[in-house]
Amino acid sequence: MTPEPLVSVVMPCLNEEAAIGPCIEKIQRTFAAAGIDGEIVVCDNGSTDASVAIAERLGARVVHQPLRGYGSAYLKGFASARGRYFVMGDADDTYDFTLIPRFLEALQGEGHQFVTGSRYLGGGEAHITALHRYFGNPALTRILNLLFGTRYTDVYCGFRAFSRQAYDAIRPVSPGMEFNLELAINARLAGLSIKEIPIVLAPRKGESKLRTFRDGWRSLRMMLLYSPNKLFLAPGVTLLAVGLLLHLAVLLGLVRFGGRPASGVTAVFATIFSVIGFEILSLGLHTKTYSWTRRFDRNNQALAGFYRRFTLETGLLLGTGLIAAGGGILVAIVAEWMRSDLLPLPHPEWVSFAATLVIIGFSTLFSSLFISAMSMSRPQDPA
Repeated sequence: MTPEPLVSVVMPCLNEEAAIGPCIEKIQRTFAAAGIDGEIVVCDNGSTDASVAIAERLGARVVHQPLRGYGSAYLKGFASARGRYFVMGDADDTYDFTLIPRFLEALQGEGHQFVTGSRYLGGGEAHITALHRYFGNPALTRILNLLFGTRYTDVYCGFRAFSRQAYDAIRPVSPGMEFNLELAINARLAGLSIKEIPIVLAPRKGESKLRTFRDGWRSLRMMLLYSPNKLFLAPGVTLLAVGLLLHLAVLLGLVRFGGRPASGVTAVFATIFSVIGFEILSLGLHTKTYSWTRRFDRNNQALAGFYRRFTLETGLLLGTGLIAAGGGILVAIVAEWMRSDLLPLPHPEWVSFAATLVIIGFSTLFSSLFISAMSMSRPQDPA
């Protein structure tokens, strides 16, 4: 093995003494048969059995990650790997590492940048537990494809290969089982060429570390947070539009019941819809700004155009203007209320409208400051 091998096979390991040896031996035989200059990196995640001793005896390079978690182990393993290409796979002897040359061919010969196995393309899912085979994995795969426009058939397969450059573009951070999902999402967001290869899953040796409902929820949470348009922007715009239309209808006297104005309570609901919608929209804009300045959305022309027009100063002026308008209405209403000896107001809908303006004004002002701070680039970042 050279100091910079062609391939680094990275395996996380937590008490896998029954399977780690066969995995390493299978990889070594594959390297020898295909003439591949490769290394095996085993990232131990706190094993208390003989896993580390077996890996070291068979010639694998063992690194240690004291922070527990599937993703944490992979993050340490990839950071320690020296190869031009990375292959990831579990140390439980479920994946057929003799397919490594096929994965490399898809990367080197076919020009793909992110190659992942699929247990559902060739009927290789027989050894997946029934709950995960028919419900968990297919459901998460369908949700991810819907949210991100991908065409995965097995988004949770842990047998994958990609170049070092692709990994640097993906930039995963997840410490748990959702690490696999983040790789798939970020490969799509980074615009990488993706290919799936049929694989057959073998029976697992040793105890599974997967926690079905906890890991499933964390995966779903990640997908929602990585799709701000559907999670934030769409419901935010809808609620804000409904709220503002209700305000308009109430102020024009169009909301009536039994011939009498039904403006008081309706205006309160208009404020609720408007404020909640605006806050959700602001969170979506914050998320998009983070993606734009830190990760994969640098070519978002719509967002770039928005920020060419909506600067910090624009946000501060708009927020101040809304606060002043709402505050002026409230001052006038309070003055009228005092003159009437605190009798019920004839037009309470204006109070709700003014409150909406003030709340949204303050949110705009502080959101503008927050986005401006978040958008600041470090000297080494691209402009």
